[in-house]
Amino acid sequence: MKRSGPTLKMKNRLNKVTLSLIIVGFLVLLFKIGFISIINGKFYREKASAQQTRDVTINPNRGSIYDSNLNIIAQSATVWTVFISPQDIKTDDMRNKIVDGLSPILDIEKDIILDKSYKKNYYEIIKKKIEKPIVDKIRTLIKEEKIVGIHLVEDTKRYYPKGNFASNIIGFTGSDNQGLYGLEAQYEDILNGEKGRIVSAKNAKGNDMPFGYEKLYDPKEGKSIVLTIDENIQHFVEKALNEVVITHKVKQRAAAVAMDVNTGEILAMATKPDFNLNEPFEIFDEDTRLALQKLSGDDLKTQTSIEREKQWKNKLITEPYEPGSVFKVVTASGYMEEGLKEDNHYFSCPGYTIVSGVRMKCWKLSGHGSTDFAQAMIVSCNPAFVEMGTSLGANKFYKYFRSFGLTEKTGIDLPGEVSGIHIKEKGYGPVEIASSSFGQSNKVTAMQMITAFASTINGGYLLEPFIVKSILDKEGNILENFDKNIKRQVISKRVSDEMKIILEKAVSSGGSNAYVKGYNIGGKSGTSEKLDGSKTARISSFAGFAPADNPRIAVLVMVDEPGAGHVFGNVVAAPVVANIMKDILPYMNIQTQFTEEELKTMGVIVPSLIGDDIKSGKNKLQNQGLNVRIVGSSDKILKQTPDSGTSVPKGSTVILYTQEDDEETVTVPNFIDLSPDQANKLAINSGLNIKFVGGSTKYQTSKVFKQDKVVGTVVKKGSLIVVDILNSDQLG
Repeated sequence: MKRSGPTLKMKNRLNKVTLSLIIVGFLVLLFKIGFISIINGKFYREKASAQQTRDVTINPNRGSIYDSNLNIIAQSATVWTVFISPQDIKTDDMRNKIVDGLSPILDIEKDIILDKSYKKNYYEIIKKKIEKPIVDKIRTLIKEEKIVGIHLVEDTKRYYPKGNFASNIIGFTGSDNQGLYGLEAQYEDILNGEKGRIVSAKNAKGNDMPFGYEKLYDPKEGKSIVLTIDENIQHFVEKALNEVVITHKVKQRAAAVAMDVNTGEILAMATKPDFNLNEPFEIFDEDTRLALQKLSGDDLKTQTSIEREKQWKNKLITEPYEPGSVFKVVTASGYMEEGLKEDNHYFSCPGYTIVSGVRMKCWKLSGHGSTDFAQAMIVSCNPAFVEMGTSLGANKFYKYFRSFGLTEKTGIDLPGEVSGIHIKEKGYGPVEIASSSFGQSNKVTAMQMITAFASTINGGYLLEPFIVKSILDKEGNILENFDKNIKRQVISKRVSDEMKIILEKAVSSGGSNAYVKGYNIGGKSGTSEKLDGSKTARISSFAGFAPADNPRIAVLVMVDEPGAGHVFGNVVAAPVVANIMKDILPYMNIQTQFTEEELKTMGVIVPSLIGDDIKSGKNKLQNQGLNVRIVGSSDKILKQTPDSGTSVPKGSTVILYTQEDDEETVTVPNFIDLSPDQANKLAINSGLNIKFVGGSTKYQTSKVFKQDKVVGTVVKKGSLIVVDILNSDQLG
């Protein structure tokens, strides 16, 4: 039987099945395309772009940091990143040229470069931050060896031309040029700028296309900032701090801040020891380095990290402390503002006071006897201030504590500021008020303390301290200026004016070692216990201002755990303030006003007399108030002691020699711990001249603290010995 073909019905059914399969397949394909292009589109676009382009980032130049006189403190310079493109290295010969060539130039082991040359990518960094002399050698290598696969991309490197100058303020950047600390971190968005890019097209083999396929997106340079810091004042402060750290063997660093009391501008700020901004991860302090050398393994790693963090920290804003008697300016101001001060009232001080059964000592154990308000401040009498705080009561005492800004951050434009640790208002009982009134029990930062101190002598205004005064574009045009910000008035001008007078007397007639001849300086010392530290640990501090009648600048110095025997603020910190003021006030063109007593002891510059005849030389010296001693019988002056140009007190003796071999010598005696009168007699008996610096010589308790020439040294007779005087009686 003949077999018949498929029927029409069968064909239609087959066509429907086939069409359905085609439609389903098309829908599946459409879904996959949609999934790839829409759901995973970003992933595949980036992957395609990576295969077709090479994208290299160009870091921008950070803006510069200037002091208030536009001296450069931080700046960026062009450096280069060296990278290789392993996928472009097609032969072992080329690979060997790259490894053998780069290794000695970059001082990198060959194996490291060799391993990177086998990576499956187009961008493998060999070394960053390469400077131009090295880059020139690499370019010569590429040209002479006809090397393919080595690339150089411009980058920037941060330089700090002044080393450790203001290091705790400025901070530093990381390897990616991002600010990591200090102002570099605080003003990162201003300084950093915008990154640029080089985008190059690649062909199917992964090689760079011709230059026409390369696109450059230029980086945008960061803006610059101008500080309120004055380089010269900063140097004065750092020099004085370095000296106190060494002289008093300070264990926990010393810090100081100088502030314009009328604007809140920070003129200088320093912590010592500090670190080198160009090598921030290196331990700068020699004693600390020696201690670390004794450690190993995890102990070394952990302690090194701790010491780095410590040297970076700005002590003035990150480490609260008990301010001690410097805080008494707050208690006294509130006491006066509330009308509690009475002219005929006297405080009684037997050397202690008892509050709710708790005995609280005065620094002067024998007591101050009966003192009025001003004298209580001048002699820093603790029982008197306990009475003041008690009279204010908990609510009003806390009101002034808060009003002076001691419960909040100051708002200074630096990272890491803390607000201190203080008793809450409801926590003040009689004992808490008593101890707080003379600066114990509460912790504040030095920055909080100086802003509070400044408000007591600037008319009563609490200012927000600031350290950046303007922002500049790359052409140096001012984009933004910052000015003073008055938070509030905390006391009246009347009270502020009275505080200025009392604090000036505390220095001029109270035996303060912050005294500087020719200048009216006011201030208050402080010596505080570290309540959470050892029983013997102390913090020495002093806050001073000048000129006392029209204040322009305040300086606060804190010395954390002096270890050379002396701990009182008037002995340790006050001389530091005096040394800073000696340099700052003439620099600020603040005129001297000498008293009659000061004029009598003014220094005289010894003239050059060599070659003169004896009569002429003698007349020159006597006309300047100097005594003369002649050695030899000739008429011509051949030698003199002290040398010409030496500043000596009036009444000093100049020895004139008329023969070559007649010069006399003497062994330097020990002047330490002698009174000024005793030191002067010893100098005369030894045939030496003596010059007193530091505190006033008029106090019975003033003693020689330091001498410039080592005991036992042989010097010429008539040489000048410079000794530092300290008054060891006014200590609170």
